[in-house]
Amino acid sequence: MMKDESEQSQQVLNIIRHSPELMTILHAIANQHLIQGALAAGSIRNTVWQVLSHQRIQLSSDIDVVFFDPKRPYEDNLTIQAKLKDRLPQYEWQVKNEVYMNTHNFNNVPPFTSVADAIGHFVETPTCVGAYLDESGQLRLIAPHGVADLLNFVCRPVQAYQQDAAHMAIFNQRMAQKQWQQKWPRLVISTH
Repeated sequence: MMKDESEQSQQVLNIIRHSPELMTILHAIANQHLIQGALAAGSIRNTVWQVLSHQRIQLSSDIDVVFFDPKRPYEDNLTIQAKLKDRLPQYEWQVKNEVYMNTHNFNNVPPFTSVADAIGHFVETPTCVGAYLDESGQLRLIAPHGVADLLNFVCRPVQAYQQDAAHMAIFNQRMAQKQWQQKWPRLVISTH
């Protein structure tokens, strides 16, 4: 029986909630008081796949922190990154104010409107996920494309990366570089 979107989201939240390392990271991010600050991408994706594959949870990629604050200059990314590194030096932090990231791969992408909009433009669907602790300390999920692909080990480009050969080349390059199917043999890579 297929789980509905709410049950799927709850499954991902439970995986995060039961990962002490991710919860420590989320508290550290919350303590930075960033506007729309969230943990995103690989840390969550990899943890979900490791749990579903009955593998030991091991954070092996950068810890991606995203936020959305038009009032902060781009250079503040490094200041925030340094604060997080001081607090949890065992991680490689990557902090990005998504206000400036719409032209990361292509110059003609309209400005993002929020962290959720930016996360929705990450290259592949299972990476388009974020989590944060709200003001009351409740764990919240950001999943602009849902979490079905993440939970079902399906990796496909988001719609924006299906539009032409240049975009698909980035997706294909990431798939070749990441070699995720070696770690997670259940993973199905789809181009649509």
